[in-house]
Amino acid sequence: MDAFLMFLAGLFYYCFGFCWMRALRDVRVRFMGREVCCKALFDTGSGVTAIQRVFFERNFGARWLRLDKPLRLYWINGESITVDKYVQLSIIIDDFELPEVVFIVDDFVREIVVDGRRIRLPELIVGSGTMDKYGIILDPKEGVKLTGATLLL
Repeated sequence: MDAFLMFLAGLFYYCFGFCWMRALRDVRVRFMGREVCCKALFDTGSGVTAIQRVFFERNFGARWLRLDKPLRLYWINGESITVDKYVQLSIIIDDFELPEVVFIVDDFVREIVVDGRRIRLPELIVGSGTMDKYGIILDPKEGVKLTGATLLL
């Protein structure tokens, strides 16, 4: 799947002159004293950080907060979703704990079919705002990297 994502990034760069980069990585998520592992997609094309409601509820229960007014967000394919829940949790990468407000998405696609193969999508999408805040960069050779900015926490 990483090769497919890199192909898409190259295609966007070639066609539109900009590049969205993506990388998959296992991370830990901590909420209310409980910690679980999950697959995360670090996506510079996403403006928000979001987690699957089913995954969150299975691991932490329905202990989220509601937005005063629901938001309409758009996936990269142009489909819109309504988000009305959020939570403050910690994303743990290389033993660095990064507190973050994360939207809880009900309509999160769990798997897709590409060329006849079923591909399970990650439980967590880490958007560009989170990556900028904590100095996370995506290196084509090394994947997800934490820069010195993270060490200031």
